[in-house]
Order: sequence, then C-alpha cells, then structure tokens
Amino acid sequence: MNGFDLCSEGVKLSHPTVFSVDLSKKTARSLNRYIKPINPSVMKRRNTIAIGLLSVLFFTACKKEASINIDQNRIYSDYEVTYDQESNRTEVQATFRVDHNSGTKVELTYPSRVGFNEESMAWRKLAGIYEAHFSGNLTHGAFTYFDADGNRFDNAGLAVNPIDLPYGMNNISKNGNFFLPWTGAALQQDETVEVVISGGSQSGKETFQATVVGSSYISLPQYKLDRLEVGTARIQISRQKTSTLQQSNLAGGRITSKYKSREIMVNITE
Repeated sequence: MNGFDLCSEGVKLSHPTVFSVDLSKKTARSLNRYIKPINPSVMKRRNTIAIGLLSVLFFTACKKEASINIDQNRIYSDYEVTYDQESNRTEVQATFRVDHNSGTKVELTYPSRVGFNEESMAWRKLAGIYEAHFSGNLTHGAFTYFDADGNRFDNAGLAVNPIDLPYGMNNISKNGNFFLPWTGAALQQDETVEVVISGGSQSGKETFQATVVGSSYISLPQYKLDRLEVGTARIQISRQKTSTLQQSNLAGGRITSKYKSREIMVNITE
C-alpha cells in the first residue's frame, strides 16, 4: 500500500471474508484424501486471536491523546500555511503531538484551543489535525495557541517569495535531463523548491526537488522523466520555508510556509 493511512481513511475491521470455489464431485473426493480436517473450535480460536491482534495494532496506530491529560510542556506544535495561486486560497493546518514531530497526535481539550488570524480552526478527527481555509494569500498570518495552563503562544507565518513556472513552456522531453528555470527569487536558506508532474505517470505523479542555496532552476533527471507517459500532463512548482517556532513550550515545534504556483498543462515528449 503506497502512502495509505488506515487512520485517515477510516478503515474498519470486519469479519474475515470467505471465498468459495465450485469443484466437481470427483475432484472434491480426491482433495479430501489429502486435506486434514480442522477442529471447528480450533479454527474459531485462531480467528479470534488473529482479529484481536489486528484490532490492537489498528487502535494503537490510530490512538490520539487528550491534551488535558498531558504535561503541557510535552506538546509539540507543527504549523503549515499553504497559498495556492491557482485557486487564490490559503490552507492552514495545525498538528499537535507528544514530545516530537512523530509522536502520538493530540486533540486539544478545553481550555486549550488554536486559531489562525483570530479565526477558529476545525478539528479533523480522522486525520488528527486542525484545519481552516481562507481566500487570498495569508502566508503572513499568525497562529495562536492556548495550552491547558492558560499559556499563549503566537507564531507568524514565514515570509516566502512567490514562484512561478516560465510562460511559454509547452513541452518537456524525457530524452535526457531537463533543466527547468523558475520565475522568482533564487533559492534561499531553509527553502525547498518542488515540482510535481501529474496525470502523465504510471505512478500517478513524479516529484522533483531543489535544495541548493542560490539555485534558480530545478533539474528533472531523466530516470524519473522516463517514468512519465507520452502525452498531456499537469505541472506545478512550489517554494516552501521551514523554521523553528518564535514562541513555544519546552517541546518546541516548527512552522512551514508554502507558495504554490499556477498549474499548467504540458506535453511529455520522447
């Protein structure tokens, strides 16, 4: 399963599926000589144990803590602000975890709360995140988080330079490495530029990144371009910047601002 999250997809455990196959009477009699009968009680016990183990693994993976039950200095904050030029909308997300960025997710309980630009954010239970959407570019907006002890933490989005694809780019050849210049400032410290080509790949999409400070183009290597199918595809470029928080508890956290360009159609050629 590629990138499939049981928790976010809301998968439910169910009874084992039973498959049946139609056999001729002669074939069935032949098979019966080699098949050892299984005690029904043994089979039932094995099924019960298997389902029990799966249930434990599933609910452990999807477990979320309530913030009121945790030492407030152990709550790690992860903020994201993404502006999409194509839709002219900003999406913001806040994720809280225990101790670090891969710890158990935390749901805030009263009086804890989080907001963006003084607007409340909705809790997405399956994903375990807080989320909100706004019109326009609000990458400069600020998150405000109150913990259960009444402490307030304010963290503003990072200044991230706009980025765009060059006008007049219609074709991308997969015959060799493709050097794609972008419109906008060169890559700065703590920034990453990413290009996503989708709709023309057997795997759904191909992702390319540039991380060298001072770069003004991104290299699309041939071995990845070769996975693309000849024909029409969508391409989009983005720039993101990540930093530690300006205000936080002892666990700390990070904030990421991202600017996504318009999306254009290109032809993938041999």
